[in-house]
Amino acid sequence: MDKNEFMLSRVESWKQSGLSQQAYCDQAGIKLGTFSYWIRKSKNEEAQSGGFIALKKPVFALENKYEIVYPNGVVLRVDTDNLSELSALVNLY
Repeated sequence: MDKNEFMLSRVESWKQSGLSQQAYCDQAGIKLGTFSYWIRKSKNEEAQSGGFIALKKPVFALENKYEIVYPNGVVLRVDTDNLSELSALVNLY
């Protein structure tokens, strides 16, 4: 593990610790200024990654609700997983 990986792993450890930066640095024996630099560096790397991030499905979204809007303005809200029923509703218009 090189210095970059080591310090970025320390930043992640600090984020999960719930400690202030100062308290974490005191426990880990790291200078606060050095640690602040690595926190900024980790934020910059996250911002530049531009990749996808994992999203967790919210607990309240366990139901499957669909909204069908027909060209004539009629809105139909459906709560079902039955694909044949959904297909029939979509093709009504």
